[in-house]
Amino acid sequence: MTKKKSSPEETAVWELKSLPVAPVGAKPADADLKKIIRENYREPILDDDTVCAEIDGHIHRVCDVGSRGLGLIVPSLGGFVTGAPYSVRLHVGDSTISLRGKVTHISPSEISGECHCGIEFIDLSKNDEHTLQHFLTTHHARLFGGTSRPADLGMD
Repeated sequence: MTKKKSSPEETAVWELKSLPVAPVGAKPADADLKKIIRENYREPILDDDTVCAEIDGHIHRVCDVGSRGLGLIVPSLGGFVTGAPYSVRLHVGDSTISLRGKVTHISPSEISGECHCGIEFIDLSKNDEHTLQHFLTTHHARLFGGTSRPADLGMD
């Protein structure tokens, strides 16, 4: 991940962390709470969001996006190879982000028959990282604006 300047003295990796994930009054020391907090958060993509991924000339539905990767809905297990790198054109609204990613997992859905494919980003350019960061912040505010604080893109 590239880094962004957060002040003249420090450099911090940006990612969606420190989002509200616990009920009000929960103590971070609670063992059950520690089990459910994810290190890398991905924003859910809704049906009316204009987000899709183009890989090898095929358009795939995106189910979630984060600063380090995305989740796709694919028709079958045979479409991607776990660990293999792919060129991905991520279309977010009016912007297109060209990136490289590697498949981290493919999991079949027992309900729909489709599969969930996780892709980890590899070497985002600073411009594409900025475009993704802007989309994630805006999207998070749209999803949770009335009920939570804005996304914190820095590290503690």
